[in-house]
Amino acid sequence: MLTKWRFVIGFARDESGAVAVVVSLLLTVLLGCVALGVDVAALYRENANLQADADLAAMSAVRNPVVATSRAQLSLGRNKREAETLAGLETGRYLRNPEIARDQRFTPLAVGNPAVNAVRVKLRDEGPLYFARILSEGDHVDLTRSAMAIRTGAASFSLDSNIVRLGRRDLNAALSQSLGSEISISAGDHAALAGASVNIGDLLAQLDQLAGGASRNPAAILDAQTTANHVFTALQRVLPAGAAGSLGALMGAGGVTALDVEALVGGIDSALGLTAFEFTSDIKVSALDIVKAVASVNQYQQELGTDLAVTVPGVTSVTARLAVGEPPARSGWVGLGEKGVQLHRAAVRVLTEVSVDPNLLGSLGVGISVASLNLPVYAEVAGSTATLEEISCVSSEPEALAARFSTASKPISPEDGTSIAALYLGKVDEEVFTGGPISASALKFADILDLTLRIDLPLLPDIVIGGVTIQARSHVAVGQSQTEIIRYTNADVRNNRLVRHFGSGELLGTAISTLLSPAHTEIRVKPGQEGLISGVAAPLVATALAVLPNRLLGALAAPLDGVLDTVLDTAGLRLGEGELTLQGHHCEAIRLVQ
Repeated sequence: MLTKWRFVIGFARDESGAVAVVVSLLLTVLLGCVALGVDVAALYRENANLQADADLAAMSAVRNPVVATSRAQLSLGRNKREAETLAGLETGRYLRNPEIARDQRFTPLAVGNPAVNAVRVKLRDEGPLYFARILSEGDHVDLTRSAMAIRTGAASFSLDSNIVRLGRRDLNAALSQSLGSEISISAGDHAALAGASVNIGDLLAQLDQLAGGASRNPAAILDAQTTANHVFTALQRVLPAGAAGSLGALMGAGGVTALDVEALVGGIDSALGLTAFEFTSDIKVSALDIVKAVASVNQYQQELGTDLAVTVPGVTSVTARLAVGEPPARSGWVGLGEKGVQLHRAAVRVLTEVSVDPNLLGSLGVGISVASLNLPVYAEVAGSTATLEEISCVSSEPEALAARFSTASKPISPEDGTSIAALYLGKVDEEVFTGGPISASALKFADILDLTLRIDLPLLPDIVIGGVTIQARSHVAVGQSQTEIIRYTNADVRNNRLVRHFGSGELLGTAISTLLSPAHTEIRVKPGQEGLISGVAAPLVATALAVLPNRLLGALAAPLDGVLDTVLDTAGLRLGEGELTLQGHHCEAIRLVQ
């Protein structure tokens, strides 16, 4: 019995072979951990691959959100995944705006909505288990990954404006009227500003700095109000030293004149944040364009005065005045935005007072002589509108669509229907001319002729009646407003073919002939002069009134056409014609966001 207990105690105290036992016991645990590690690593790899495929599917889908689902499935197929892996796809709008909380930047929108700029995909697949299936009832683990990709497309463009083509003197007058102080830009400074390029993004950054820059959204400056003085200060900061000195005549001139920043560039959704601001950094204009944009922000309460040296045979003097309407709201010098953004230009009115050599009319009859001949002619040119109908970032093929616009002139007056310009011979009250629009019902008779009548009486001295005033008025509507489609291809953008004309510029000649035609022109003796033309003078007046309609048309159409052509060209106007310039085709780089 004692021997038995000694054996047990000895066996317990004997440590030989203990390591082998411990190792054998732990080896099972170790092998199990290794097996689980293999499965965990495999699942991590499958998860990473699924995420990569989700990223690629989202990036492929956002290239053309209209067919996002098919593009996502195509991407999955190329990565050896079944279409059923796509568990969900959502289109919407994403705002890269630091002012907005990250989880609130995406808003779901239906496929086809023009505001869509993001696609979110959700993938679901199975991750196989290897050794871990020994400890689990299943042979796989469900994996789910999601990804969101964004790309915003936009275009920047400009419409011609009369002030684009104003000469230095008239630009100085426009600036003086808009800013309320005398401005005089020299010829050298004018040329330097015209040749200096300005990056709109840099200009906006300087304006934001001058305004205090409190917002985390860099595009918030687009919705801000600034002053003309701040614009000139910001412009001076971004110009090279040589050109910056050319702003000397403008520095401090703007004072506190209010100016919306969107008068420079407008239309883009500033909530897009970084995206919108990056687009502005792709736009370059001349420094003179910025100055002209400031000049055009207000209606000209005082018309631009221009004395013209017109060399047209028979024309003795010409005086012209220009009045520009209030710019439409939210319409900048440059339009920038997505599908649907519009750019407008205001209507313009020109009064041309023409003095003509009376001899052009020839003889109006025996005893009738013309002392003076003056024609006051008003021309009103409609404003215009350009609308971005489509912006495409889908294809890089040369002939693929880059951008499509619809353009049209806006009818000038309800009385003129859809006409895009009108000519008036007569008199218009000053407040109508400066405020517009002019209408046929507001047109009054104007004094155009002063006649002297000589009546030969047998055996008696001739009777001479001077100061007989003939009045006239006429009105003709010109052209028809119609929508035209302007298309730009990728090849146009790459080769800088960016300027397009719309409408027809061949309207003036026929319009002048119609304006002076007997069918449109009303002629009368000035009221109150009935006593001068009664009795023996009446036949002479009747003869003059009968001859005048055809004489006005035959003798004055060509000279008046030449005068108005010069005046409109000097004022920077094209009757019935507009010009659209694509400033930039902006396709944001496709990027992944959270």
